[in-house]
Order: sequence, then C-alpha cells, then structure tokens
Amino acid sequence: MPCLLLLYKKRGIQFFYIMFMCCIFSFSGYAQQDSSYEEVDITLNCQNIGSADITSIIFQNKAYLPVKDLFDYLKIKNTVSPGYDSLSGFLLDPSAPYVISKSKGSISFKNNSFRLGEYDLILSDDILFLNSDQLGKVFGLDCVFNFRSLSINLTTSLELPVIREKKQELMRQNIARLKGERKADTTISKRAPFFHLGAADWDIASLHTNGFTNNIASLGLGGNLAGGEADLYLKYNNKLPFNLHDQFFLWRHVNNDNTQLRQIKAGTIFTGSTATLSAHLNGVQFNNIPTTYKTSFGTYLVTNTTEPGWIVELYVNDVLVDYTKADGAGFFKFEVPMVYGSSVIKYRFYGPWGESRSSEQTINIPFTFLPEKHFEYSLTAGILSDGLSSKFSRLTLNYGLNKRITIGSGAEYLSSSPSAKLMPFANVSLRLLPTLILSGEQSYGVVSKANLNYRFANKIQLDVNYLKYTEGQTVVKTNYLDEKKAVLSMPFQGKHYSGFGRLTIDRVTVPDSKFTTAELLLGGMAGGINANITTFAYIEKLPVIYSKLSMTFRLPKGIRFTPQIQYDYSYKAFNTIRGELEKKVFRNTLVNIAYEKNSVASLSGCIIGVRRNFSFAQTNFSARVGDRSLMLSESVGGGLLFDKNSYVAANDQKSVGKGGLLILPFLDYNCNGKRDKGEPDVKGLIVRVSGGLVERDAKKAAIRVSALEAYNKYFVTLDENSFDNPAWKITNKLIEVTATPNNYILIEVPVAVVGEVSGTVFIKDGASKNGIARIIVNIYDSNNKLVAKTLTEFDGYFSYFGLAPGNYKASVDEAQLEKIKMLTNTAPQEFKINIKNEGDIVEGLEFIISKKKNNANE
Repeated sequence: MPCLLLLYKKRGIQFFYIMFMCCIFSFSGYAQQDSSYEEVDITLNCQNIGSADITSIIFQNKAYLPVKDLFDYLKIKNTVSPGYDSLSGFLLDPSAPYVISKSKGSISFKNNSFRLGEYDLILSDDILFLNSDQLGKVFGLDCVFNFRSLSINLTTSLELPVIREKKQELMRQNIARLKGERKADTTISKRAPFFHLGAADWDIASLHTNGFTNNIASLGLGGNLAGGEADLYLKYNNKLPFNLHDQFFLWRHVNNDNTQLRQIKAGTIFTGSTATLSAHLNGVQFNNIPTTYKTSFGTYLVTNTTEPGWIVELYVNDVLVDYTKADGAGFFKFEVPMVYGSSVIKYRFYGPWGESRSSEQTINIPFTFLPEKHFEYSLTAGILSDGLSSKFSRLTLNYGLNKRITIGSGAEYLSSSPSAKLMPFANVSLRLLPTLILSGEQSYGVVSKANLNYRFANKIQLDVNYLKYTEGQTVVKTNYLDEKKAVLSMPFQGKHYSGFGRLTIDRVTVPDSKFTTAELLLGGMAGGINANITTFAYIEKLPVIYSKLSMTFRLPKGIRFTPQIQYDYSYKAFNTIRGELEKKVFRNTLVNIAYEKNSVASLSGCIIGVRRNFSFAQTNFSARVGDRSLMLSESVGGGLLFDKNSYVAANDQKSVGKGGLLILPFLDYNCNGKRDKGEPDVKGLIVRVSGGLVERDAKKAAIRVSALEAYNKYFVTLDENSFDNPAWKITNKLIEVTATPNNYILIEVPVAVVGEVSGTVFIKDGASKNGIARIIVNIYDSNNKLVAKTLTEFDGYFSYFGLAPGNYKASVDEAQLEKIKMLTNTAPQEFKINIKNEGDIVEGLEFIISKKKNNANE
C-alpha cells in the first residue's frame, strides 16, 4: 500500500489509467487492430546518454516504443515508408541495413530475418510501436521495463552515433587539455624487429584508346630492417623499359629522444636543394630534426568542402585542434595553427547517421623558425642517377637566436654544375610583429630570395615573394632573371552567404621581355548553391583574359549537378562548356555522367564514370566517347597491413609507412601482470585511441588499431567498465605508445580477476553482543605483508573487494583497540581467495572485541 501511495503522488492519474487499460486488455482480448487505446509517457534511461520522456504504449504489462522517435533520439538512420507501415535504414554502417515491416510481420537486419509475434508490432496513428523486448533480440538494444516507475533502462554494447557524438563533444570541450601533456599509467617502449615485412600498397591502371593500350602498375612494400623502417616502391609501364633508376628504396631510423641524431636515412633521398636536380638522389642523410613539432607561432586560413551538414574535425600532427560543421553546400573553413617544420593536416568527417571519412594533406611553410636556442642540422650526400653519376651533397645549419629570429647557413655541392660547383648560402627569418614575418636567403652566385607574410586583424593575409637570379647562372634550370609575386587572400561572410577570395599577381623578367599574370579566385555559398569563379589574365602586348565559372546544385533524389563554363574575353565567346551529374548509388558507389565541349582544342565528348570503394580496395572506371574515338580507363588499388600471426588487414587506403596496434586482453588469474599458461582471452574491452581506426570483432578478443602515423605518440584508453563482471579490473587504464611503421605493436592487457572478503566485528557486553562501527580490519598476505584495510559499518559489517588469488589472514587493528581501550581474544582469521572466472567471495569472518577491565576484581 505505501508503494501505491508513493506512485500515486508521483504519477497518480496516469498510473490508475494504465491499471484501468490493463484490465480492459485482460478481459476484452484486445487486438492490435483496435484503436480504442491511447499512449502514455514513460521515462527512457539510456546508458551513457541520459534520460528522456517518450510516448509509448503499455500492452499486457509490456512496453511498446515508437521506433522512429527512438531511432531519431539514438541518431540511427531511418526512413518511413509512404504508407507508414514500415521503417528502413542502417545501424552504424550502410553494410548493416534493416527493414521493420508491419505488413510482413518481420524484421530483416543484415542478412537475417526475424519473425514477429502477432502483437509485437502495433501501428497507431501512422506510428509504428515495437515491443521493447524485440529491440534487444534484434538490434542489441537491451530494454528493461519497470511498470511501477513507468521507465525503461536501455543498455547496449554498441557505440551508437549519439554515444559517439557525446564522447566527441566531451573531447572537443577539452581540446586545450588534449594539446598538453598527459601522464600515462604505463609506457610501451619503441619496438622494431630486426626483420619484418608488414605492409604493402598496390595500384593497377590501364588506358585504352584507338588501339593504344598503356598499363601501369606500382607495388609498395614496407617493413622493418635492422631496427629501422624499410620501404620499397616498384613501378611498371608497358610502354617504357624497366629501369632501376625509376625505383625507390628508403631505409630510415628515427629516435626522437636522441637530440644529437634523430634520423638516419639511406637509399633514395628527397631533399631541398638550390640546384635543379633532374634525377633521383641515392645516398645517405643524417639530421637531428624531430619528425613533428607541436609549437605554434601563428595561424592561416584553409577552406574545403565535404557533405552538407557533416561534422569536420581538424588534426594537426595527430592533435585535435578544432572542429566545425559544414554548411548547406558542404563548405567549411579553419584557422590552422602554423607549427615549426612541415605540418600534416588531417580532416575527419562524421555524417549525421554514423558515417566517417578522413583525408590528409601536407603543407610546408616558406620560412624556417626554431624555438629559442634550438639548433638543427642536416647533412646529405649521394650520387644522382642522371647518367653522369653526378656527386651531390648539402649541409644545412639553423639556430633559433631568440623567439623572433632564426638564422641559418650551409653549403651545397654539385659536381656536374658547369658554373658554380660549390654554393654556400645563408638565410634568416624575422618575426617583426606577431603577424608580420620576413624571411630571406642568399645562395652565392645563384639566387637571392625574400618573402613577406602579413596577417591583418580582419583575417586578410598578404604574401609577397621576390626572387633574383644571378646573371649567367645555370644551376637553376630557368631563363627567368627575376620573379615578383604577391598573393592577397581573405574570407568574407554575411548573414546568408560565406566565401573566400584570393588575388595573385606574378611578374616575371626574361632576357628579352617582361610579362605579368594575374588570377582572381572567388568562391562561396549562398542560397544552397556552392560556386566559384576564377579569372586569369596574361598581360603583355596582346592580353589574354578568360574566366571559368563552376557551380554545384543539389537536385532531388541525391543528384548533384555541376555546370562549368569558360569565357574568353579576347574572342568574346565561350570556349569550354561542361556539365556533370553525380549520384551515389548502392552503398559505396558513385556514378557520374558528364558532357564537355572545348572549342579551343576542338574536342567534345561524353564521359561516364563509376567509382566504388570496397573495404579492401578503391576501384574506378571511366569511358569517354567523342570525336569518333573511344577512351577507356580502369584503375584499382589498396593497401595491406599484416602482423606476425599471419593476420592481414586489407583496406582501401595506403598502408606503407603507417603503424598499428594489436591489443589483446586476457584474464590475469594470478594478478602478476604477465600472461601465463592457461590464462584465456577476454572479449568486450572498449578501447579508445585518438587519431586511430579501431577495428573490433565481436567473436574475437583481439582489437586492432590501424592508420597510425609512424613515430607519433598515442594514448590508448582502456575502459574497465566495458566488462559486466565487477571482479575484472584493469590496473593501467591509460597507455602511452609510439607507433612503429609497417608493424603492429602487441599490447597485452592483463585483466585481473579479484576476490572479496567480508565478515562482522561484534562487541561483547556480558551475555549479549552487537555489531560495532568504524573498527579497522587489516588484511595480510601469506608473507605477513599488509595489503589492505577496511572499516566496519554501523552494524559491524565489513568487506573488501580487490584481492588477488592467494592465502590471506584478517585481524582487527591492535593499535586502534589500544587507543579505544578494547581488546580481542579472536585469533587472526585465515582465508583463501581461489582462482575463478567470476572472482571468489569469502564470507562469514567474525571477530569479537570487548572493553578492557579497570582492575583485577572487575
């Protein structure tokens, strides 16, 4: 009765209404076709999400949830049929489609079909209500309905889009913390085997036209050799003879902790040079340059496009620095921090229904800055494969004089140079103002360079470059005498539009004349239309000016239409007209049809293309028909990353040079932190790695993390709450590891199986005994070492959870008894924690204490 009164106070009328409806159901044989019932609100409690009120149906003491409202709340992709009698979509990935059908009385999910009972699916007012029990059976969304509290507790092991979104939001709120240092519980040292073949990239392309066939293939192999990274790239072209000079091999050893010598390279070396090198350089290089810098000294603007409404995260050198949401045309922009050296910029895209993508690009800044009192050097030497066996070497020295000035010098040598074989040079970079940077370089007898970069307060950016070549020099292959270039870029935004503009002016002097080129680019989005227009002008005696306009419209049925035109102002005519239709079909297939007419080249034709991304490869096919000719092209490519256990991870991205982690949790029965014989794998561990691709298999315990940047440090977060058994504990929940290229690093995670001991401490007073609170109970191991302490509760009960298997003894604390003038005659209680999968529990220990007597008579 008190429970009913409490419920009445909480939901009174609603509760009795439900009871009344349940009675009607019981006595009248209620059927789904009868619409005489009404819905009620219940509380939906979702694990890791929160609570929400949702309109539901109660029938035969079971809860029926509105599927569309529930899936919208969980961010699960769903579409209602025109007749409102079915719901379709996918769960987490397009490869996991589902259809919930009232007419068929079934649910199809992936490749399985689940037959529903007569009353499992109710259609009421064009809303489908599903028995909550079926959500757990079919989708893994386990629901427990509590009739008295009118609530449902929803739990799942899936990382639903809404759960991931909340985790990402929490991560984004702590961007500042992520950019700082984190202290890991343990660190996995760098591991590189002496020899291991661990990655491969492959590409095959073919072109057919007018009886001409050109086949091109490339194979990249990545591994470990003598503690370093070894990469080999082979190329084949059926129209060219095989030449060893066209092949590429590089061995690299990296140790970012060694400030004197961080990198050693041998093989085909790519290096910055003053001279124009017309062939590969085969040699060695030594430097103390770390693979990444993370100190920022400014920002610059980048823009790009993706799918409309997608969330875009920006990573610089694998550190999350910002995020934004693309507008209706897919346009987005970032203020990217400029960091020392070269920056790897990575975008990660997240769709509204759990989709994810990524892309990368590398940006090199035109000046060199180093931290104060930081010294860097690079020494390169080798032989060019130019047929002359030309000898080349270059020494570069740079020093951060202070926070605003970096100076450098060095020398370059090229034996085949007809003019200056030895070329000394010097350079300086000055930060005159926080947003004004000036840099210059003088290469004796070859070229002088100057660069100015200024960032205005309104985000307008100005870059000015000047190059002056020494008269008669032949080291740089150009006939320019000097070159002046200015680039002015700026973003602009209004209430209903946003965009970006860039003006480039380039003036070049050659021996007999001077000429100027200019380019104006304007791009933006307004009214759901994405457009950009580029105007190019070649200014000499007879100027040439033309503009190219490109627009993108989103049409119904997911079709994207992109028209392009090019207008020549000199001839007052359109010289290029092109239109393209693009649509995504099936899961990962993109089809496009285009027509192009180019009056300048007298070309016209129709192009049909199909691009499909499989989990193991990217494929592309295109056909061009026009001008009485047919051109066909096909290409396919992908990557492989495999470990020593013969596991092969095939994907559609490049794998050579990337690293991976193999995380293997196991039950550590004896809690010694090492894997012993008979300790089995354990499934279900949730792992998070920022910047990595986590791959799980529900049937296996192993977790693989791929697409890691080599030599970068990553933090692996292990969630022990992912286990249902509270006796399973993880000691090191945050692991720091450095990714090794072309290799999976094995991380064995010991999951300790701990036990519990409990008992009672009584105080005896005459013939009676009662429990006593706040008495300390000590627990010792077999070596009489104190391993734990616990306090009794108000009734004398005590317990301690977290003991490794073994022999123990427990006793009340003698020092405390002495202070409170009590004593005990109970000997220490011995007990044993046995090895069990679910953890052992020892109960019933009992201690009796009593007050000390004041004198011998008492």
